[in-house]
Amino acid sequence: MVNISTLKTTPAAHAPVHPLGYGPLHGPRRNEHIVVVLGVGPGLGLSIASVFAAQGYTTAILSRSKERLDQWAQELDTVARARLEQDGECPAKDEPLSLAFACDMLEQSTIHGAMQAIQNAWPKRYIGTCAYNGSIRKRGPFLDIPFHKIEESVAASIFAFFTFAQLTLRAMDKHGMGGSLLVTGASSSTRGAEGFAPFAAAKSIAREFGEKNVHVAHIIIDGLVESKTALQYLGLPADERFEDGVLAKTWLFLAQQDQSAWTFELDIRPAKEKF
Repeated sequence: MVNISTLKTTPAAHAPVHPLGYGPLHGPRRNEHIVVVLGVGPGLGLSIASVFAAQGYTTAILSRSKERLDQWAQELDTVARARLEQDGECPAKDEPLSLAFACDMLEQSTIHGAMQAIQNAWPKRYIGTCAYNGSIRKRGPFLDIPFHKIEESVAASIFAFFTFAQLTLRAMDKHGMGGSLLVTGASSSTRGAEGFAPFAAAKSIAREFGEKNVHVAHIIIDGLVESKTALQYLGLPADERFEDGVLAKTWLFLAQQDQSAWTFELDIRPAKEKF
């Protein structure tokens, strides 16, 4: 039953609704907003960062291997600048709009270090949208799984996310403008398939921080995301490509949602997937 006293009403008309994909991100304004993506590889992680850069947002990309990230950061910087110039804005040439940061999910200290480095790199901007895309996938018969494999999967799926979430939520709580914390999951977040015992773990802090204007959402991916590992698993050549998709735009959609109607869990699967 709805408690009428908790509903806030106004006689004013609602503001116009932006076309899907064109609204501002929830949280700080674009020229003050930092998008942080942890777990950036050539597949989904880079795609997530790219859709935000294409909207003109500053992006911080994090992964264990910084060397390949540096080139991608330069490309994201170019994309973001082009969008801002298209919108009539002139971004400062001496301030990068994307930077790479080394971060090993299995080492909690590197997560702390990366988050501090991000804030030091852009002292006049605020962490507003954060995507946790990190995981370590281990599979095999349950009785054959060595303990260290369980430790690594739990460290990536739970401990590293716990640290990342605390740091990003503290940053959002400090600036008070809200933001979004988007967590990449899989079917095993809710149901662990045979052979995937180390990878089945779940995450949620949506209720506590929703009241503080922070949107926490869990994205369940039920299907293979293009990567070298996925191609090897399917026995396909390394240069093979899946049919072109728009998976990463889901993260943009969630980060643009108005707080009057937030999605907290989203299930994504290809049309041909059997469920």
